[in-house]
Amino acid sequence: MKTGSKIRGLLALGVVLGTLSLLLFIFFATRSAFDVWERIQELPPVFFYAYLVVLWSIIGFAIFVIYKLLFPKESSSFESKAVDRESIVEELETAEEFGMDTQELRDELVELEARKEAGAVYIALFGDVSTGKSSIIKTIVPDANVKTHIRGGSTQEIAEYEWKSSSGDKLVLTDLPGRNEALGTLDDLVRDEAIRAHVVVYVTDSDITRTQFDDVQLLQSFGKPLLLAVNKSDRLDDQEQLQITQRLQERFDSELKIAFTQSGGMEEIVRIYPDGKEETVLRPRKADVTELAQMLQDEIDDQIDLLGSLRDASVFVLVKNKLDHAKSDFQHEKALRIVKSSTRKAVLGAMASVSPGADLVVQGVLGTLMVKDICKLYDVSPRQLDIDNFLNFSQGHMKKSIPLLMAVAGNGFKAFPGIGTVAGGLIHAVAYGIIFDALGRAVVKTLEERGKLKAAPASLTFKEMLGENLESRAKLFAKLVLDNQKK
Repeated sequence: MKTGSKIRGLLALGVVLGTLSLLLFIFFATRSAFDVWERIQELPPVFFYAYLVVLWSIIGFAIFVIYKLLFPKESSSFESKAVDRESIVEELETAEEFGMDTQELRDELVELEARKEAGAVYIALFGDVSTGKSSIIKTIVPDANVKTHIRGGSTQEIAEYEWKSSSGDKLVLTDLPGRNEALGTLDDLVRDEAIRAHVVVYVTDSDITRTQFDDVQLLQSFGKPLLLAVNKSDRLDDQEQLQITQRLQERFDSELKIAFTQSGGMEEIVRIYPDGKEETVLRPRKADVTELAQMLQDEIDDQIDLLGSLRDASVFVLVKNKLDHAKSDFQHEKALRIVKSSTRKAVLGAMASVSPGADLVVQGVLGTLMVKDICKLYDVSPRQLDIDNFLNFSQGHMKKSIPLLMAVAGNGFKAFPGIGTVAGGLIHAVAYGIIFDALGRAVVKTLEERGKLKAAPASLTFKEMLGENLESRAKLFAKLVLDNQKK
């Protein structure tokens, strides 16, 4: 008999045995269930119903546990408590207790209150350089002193111009610097002002580019009314305007309101004289922003009660984001100061030891205190076991690197001629400075990336950082050792 036939025979026998086992299980389970049912029916009604309640409770709990296991609720970083004035002020006060400077963020809240008290609707004009934002404002508010220039980038700062609409609403038009300004420092300012506004008008002078598409999507994410003004429409006929409208609305998930404008201003033309002479001259361009003005009025009339809450919410989110970034930078800088201070103590401690042991860093008090101080700064409460494991793992990496570190430390003193023979204790001190510096920065990086102290990943990060910029760090700590030796 071939091997294949034997395997098929064994499989067939397994199916038969499995089927018989299943039938026997069903038979005995059914018989047991009927026996139990007959017995509980003989019980008094109180015990009978109590038994059923317990039975169904167990079944229901099992179903609940199975459902939670199969369909776990996905956690989201956005499911935190709502961002409002009270929560923002509370976070600002907490940040100030840690020594952070939050004056800029408090000024943001003061500006918000000032705008609310003014009772005006703020409209921000956003867009690339030389799309005609300033010219649109000059057309809407002819008496405003708006500087326009045929070359791009004439607007170098944020300016506000009041306008009273035909229905009597007080409006403030905010003229923002052109997107992607050559100086390269205005984009964040422009974005923040767009967040502070009630309504945003994105100005373009043609079908939008990929960068402009990203800008519009970002502005839509702020959750406030957004209008797209296609300027210089005098260069487009009705068919071209219709095609642009269709393309723009197809590219965005939600229906985008589009207005075609002619912002006026000046344009260059080439005048040709009868004798063939050519001359470049400037002439006024016809202005027409009626469609945009009407759309703005419609937005105000339809959502006057909602505009304020939308603007407030977006400003609170803006302050929250800025606070998070400031907190992250503050923690990082303070963590590096802790590392620097601890490293200095380790160097001095090594200088005081005649023959420091190789386990000074990972088993010493300084190493544990440094890790605890950094974790406290990042509001992480690691177990002592986690700290010990991290230091033990790091010790393994360190022992393999000691010969190299000692050699590099010795070379570090060569950058300071005339110091004579360097004692072994001083070389050890430089080596410990390199180790402590890498140890602290590994903890900082792990906490910033993972949010908690993980022993194995942190020790691997320590191994990587131990070999970074060895020569320059050796010179730095050699100078520290020599300065302290002189003292």
